[in-house]
Amino acid sequence: MIREIYNYLFVELSAPLSREWPLISSPFPLMLIIFGYLYFVLYAGPRYMEDRPPYKLRTFISLYDLIQILANLWMVQEHISFGWFSKYGIICPEPSPDSPNTLKILNIIWWLLLLKIFDLIETCIFVLRKKQNQVSTLHVYHHVSNIFFCWLYLKYILDERATLASLLNCAIHVIMYMYYFVSARGPKYQQMISPLKPFITRIQMVQFLVIITLTTQIFNPACPIQAKFHSVVAVIFSGNLLIFLYLFYDFYTKSYINVSKKKTSKD
Repeated sequence: MIREIYNYLFVELSAPLSREWPLISSPFPLMLIIFGYLYFVLYAGPRYMEDRPPYKLRTFISLYDLIQILANLWMVQEHISFGWFSKYGIICPEPSPDSPNTLKILNIIWWLLLLKIFDLIETCIFVLRKKQNQVSTLHVYHHVSNIFFCWLYLKYILDERATLASLLNCAIHVIMYMYYFVSARGPKYQQMISPLKPFITRIQMVQFLVIITLTTQIFNPACPIQAKFHSVVAVIFSGNLLIFLYLFYDFYTKSYINVSKKKTSKD
């Protein structure tokens, strides 16, 4: 019985193209990665650092940020070379699942999954620097859900039109990690670019709104979809983005609006 349920959920329902891909064929490798991540950042890491001084990790952080900038720039370039804004428009584009170009962009999304796993290092850096306050619900949920939905897409969807969301996400990550890279240079540079910090949060929220709006096209009868199952995933994905939007807005309000009001009242 259990084997039949597993076979139905993770084999029969899955997309044939990616059925044997590494990290996609079975949910267990990613489950182990996520469990290990949560165990370290929420329990083992803080316990290990309890009686130790924080690590500085300045060179490592700069290298990490640089890798993120270059990797996300490459992803943006690959999405555009695939045909976004030239072959594909943002309003109800026609699918072409059998195109060789489509296989190229699907392979890029597999690499994006690896990049989302690489993102988990950021939280580990917070822990090793004893900045546990930065290991927030928003931060952890954001990283874990990104991996989950990237895997869900590669496992079941494989609709190249959905890659507009990954294009927007990678473009914003280029801006975000450029900010982090400059900020890591020291307090002087942090003060210089600090006005950009609220802007980065705002463009992330705008990203969520844009993707939610575009996702609703799947319910337009004039826009062909490859399977009814896709509409179910689209609802779940949009719900996740609404949670993101709420959490980011809550962070924005507490970090910038309320702080600004307090400063104004003191003046």
